Amino acid sequence: MIAPCQSESYARTAYTSKSASSNSLPLRFKRHNFDAYCYNTLDCQVVYDGTNHTRTSTGQRAGPPPSADDKERTWGGASYLDVKNFPAPAQLKGTSLDGQTHEDSIDLSKIFADECVLHSVPDAQIPDHSFEGPAGEPNIFIEVNDRTVSVYMKMLIPTKEPQIPGNANSYLRDDLIKAWSRTY
Repeated sequence: MIAPCQSESYARTAYTSKSASSNSLPLRFKRHNFDAYCYNTLDCQVVYDGTNHTRTSTGQRAGPPPSADDKERTWGGASYLDVKNFPAPAQLKGTSLDGQTHEDSIDLSKIFADECVLHSVPDAQIPDHSFEGPAGEPNIFIEVNDRTVSVYMKMLIPTKEPQIPGNANSYLRDDLIKAWSRTY
């Protein structure tokens, strides 16, 4: 399940905590980190906030993506930090493997209009006093994979219980959650 907010354009399930919490719920963000990845393209460019985030894929063939599990691990933190919500839409240009060229704008302000953090931790499992104001800066990723563009969010959320039984260093989750996708 995905928490936290309801949005007109993106169906999400809201967790509701049955006990009082000192956290500001649902978790919201005012700034974010950003990165973009291109896979299975002949050419790919993602420009966001005036910066080309895919220089290594611009004008070059991009190989296949890592497996879903590898993506969770390799997409740690975004490299473009502390972006105020939200500059102009991301501009995408590229060529899919079939030779078709594509251009589009991805408006993150519409995808994340409610400024809520996407996560999979029930409110009751977030330790008290973890988030007493804005939640911090989630990582937002745009992935171009051949003819499909997807937007993901990932943020470290502390948990009351270890996520790996017996591992004292596993009181957290940082799930990669798909927020939006379009195939051309």
